[in-house]
Amino acid sequence: MGKNFTINVKNKTGEEKLLSFLDKNKIKFKSPKKPGMGQKKGKKFEKEISKNLSQWWSNSERDDIFYITSGSGSRFTSRKKLGKNTKNSSGDIGLLDPIGQTFLDTFTIEVKSGYNDQLDIMNIIDGKKDQKHTLLNWVLKAENEAFGSNKQAFIIVIKRDYKEKIVVVDSLIFRTKLFPKGFSGKEILILRDCHELSIVGYEDFFKQLKPENVKKNKYLVEINE
Repeated sequence: MGKNFTINVKNKTGEEKLLSFLDKNKIKFKSPKKPGMGQKKGKKFEKEISKNLSQWWSNSERDDIFYITSGSGSRFTSRKKLGKNTKNSSGDIGLLDPIGQTFLDTFTIEVKSGYNDQLDIMNIIDGKKDQKHTLLNWVLKAENEAFGSNKQAFIIVIKRDYKEKIVVVDSLIFRTKLFPKGFSGKEILILRDCHELSIVGYEDFFKQLKPENVKKNKYLVEINE
């Protein structure tokens, strides 16, 4: 039976080194969380992605085109249940400036951070059959919000603690519409429950996805075409 003990780390660098050591040696570790810390961390990451996307869309000229939606999309969900549409409110990323409208007319953006112990891809294959994987639950939500707001596709941005950001998209859209000439970078392909998903690096994805092509409506196509 394992023992519980406390480790005091004085700074961020020391914390990263400790977690790296524990990860390499397959030592399970849970840090105590203060109430509300997870939500604050998620909001901070959503704001970071809003700024990143604004800079990407404007070729580094602006950082205030996109921003987090009200309640991270909860307003869209609650109003949708009442049969009401709420423009630019699906997903986690909304709009501050109309120059970004084409991007949000094309994609619903979901942003997730943390969840280290829930994103083991192997669990999609060998996990409990009566328990849907966290990633697949996110995909279902993103698909429903994209469909409910008449958007063409979803993009899920994920960052586990002390890992690089990744992107999850529908593989058919990824291969035939976004990168028909091929994608340069590492890719994980997942086939499960009628889903075909591509997982790639965030930096690779947005470096190769050209804002100019989105602005020209190049990607505005029917998914069932």
